[in-house]
Amino acid sequence: MRILALIALIAALASPALPARAQEAAPASPDPRIKFKDGERYLRDLAESLEIPREEICLELSRYDCADKAFRIVLGGVDPYDIRIMQPLDQASLASPIAFDRVALQVCSGRVARDRADPAASILFKRAAGRPDAAWRDALADRLYDRILRRSPDAGERQRMAGFLEGLEARSDRSAKAQADQTILACFALASSAEAAFY
Repeated sequence: MRILALIALIAALASPALPARAQEAAPASPDPRIKFKDGERYLRDLAESLEIPREEICLELSRYDCADKAFRIVLGGVDPYDIRIMQPLDQASLASPIAFDRVALQVCSGRVARDRADPAASILFKRAAGRPDAAWRDALADRLYDRILRRSPDAGERQRMAGFLEGLEARSDRSAKAQADQTILACFALASSAEAAFY
């Protein structure tokens, strides 16, 4: 043990000092209140942002509430100490890696379906008059960031979203359904992001 400690000490002394710039503290987060969102909090946030009643926002098999019934455990709705789970499971549940994505995709699909059913009251999906152009893509990015992340995108984020939408458009036609699908996938990209999960 002493040999390992001595090697670590020698390595630390022998390594060159970091430049002053590298030793500076990282910039503070614009919103330092990182909070874990369990399924209920995540769905409440999306229900409010996308103006869908909470009880209708995500129903698995059209019957079971995503946060309360279908994915309650994998979305963090159970405190392991309360039910006396003292060690991790040997294997993750089959639904663990996909539950968050399934919820995000279902919520985005539901919002776009509502927008298509009532275009006058649409929130996310607004059909382009012809083939979607740069203005349509920028407006969609602004709506998505405003609704889901509750902020404006910066120039780089807007450009990445536009590139993503252009890539989707190259694989589809000019129909309203293709534009709706692009909106769903762009919504899903933001709704399933780390920022949406923790802020």
